[in-house]
Amino acid sequence: MSEKTHWKKFHNYDFLGAYSLEDGNDLTLTISNVSQEGVKGQSGKEETCMIVYFEEESKGMVCNRTNAKTIQTLNGSPYIEDWKGQQVTLYVEKGIKAFGTVTDALRIREVAPKKEIDPAQGISKLNGCLDLGELKDAWSSFNKDEKNNGELIKLKESLKNTLPK
Repeated sequence: MSEKTHWKKFHNYDFLGAYSLEDGNDLTLTISNVSQEGVKGQSGKEETCMIVYFEEESKGMVCNRTNAKTIQTLNGSPYIEDWKGQQVTLYVEKGIKAFGTVTDALRIREVAPKKEIDPAQGISKLNGCLDLGELKDAWSSFNKDEKNNGELIKLKESLKNTLPK
């Protein structure tokens, strides 16, 4: 987790944005409802926008055409009433040209299925390390699910205390 704070965190924005995702990590949420609301744009002009709200978040997300089409594809329905309960993953897409500038955009994709991991391979890889440098390299090669596996975490911590530098 980052020790740094995005400057936009100090402003009370009404909606989620790319800055809302810590360190660019994905965020999986469940759609609770979709509405049309008046939103002030960057120029101060108010326009009507589609807003998607989520069960796990108090703030909604302004949903542009790109994200609406993605939700439709994932859900199999163009009707917003059918989107309730749909799980989606928010992520940051960098370098999007919008409103005469290049910016980061909040995007939606399918929820990645949780991978079943076999800790035996990870255990073998960690046990094969001859020093702390190799342990660090081995650990950094693991995916998120492997790094959250209790058995692998315990072994890594144990090896940290016994392997030479």
